[in-house]
Amino acid sequence: MQDTLTQKLKIDLAGRPTRIRVIGYTYLVDFGPSTQPRFHTVNKRRSCSCSLKESCPAIEAVAEYLRNGGQRAPDPMPPCPVCGAETIRDRKWDGKYTKELGWRCTAGGLRHFLEAKAERIKEALRRNQTAVSEHESAAGR
Repeated sequence: MQDTLTQKLKIDLAGRPTRIRVIGYTYLVDFGPSTQPRFHTVNKRRSCSCSLKESCPAIEAVAEYLRNGGQRAPDPMPPCPVCGAETIRDRKWDGKYTKELGWRCTAGGLRHFLEAKAERIKEALRRNQTAVSEHESAAGR
């Protein structure tokens, strides 16, 4: 017998084996072979990959898993500051001295990372020049 998840309260999942694993920034919920869809991916915004989205029982399964001391998924990377698209960690571009995390944009790739980094450098130079000119003004130069 296979159950199909079509409504949150329609199927009682109590007593059924449910396995949860952390995959990247999400939780993979396995309700077992007797439930379709069997696998659900729940993100940290409490939304499921299935058609039920926010009303999926997998979300409550993850909440219970976390209440019982389960491993937390890491926070996802912030969106691209250039275009707002999703970013992916890239350790090759970690800042040696700044300790900033390296990343690549899913839309603009490495180019967006380098554009954002160049903007931060330009802003730091502007702040430094402003501080120097204020110091020179105060010294009467």
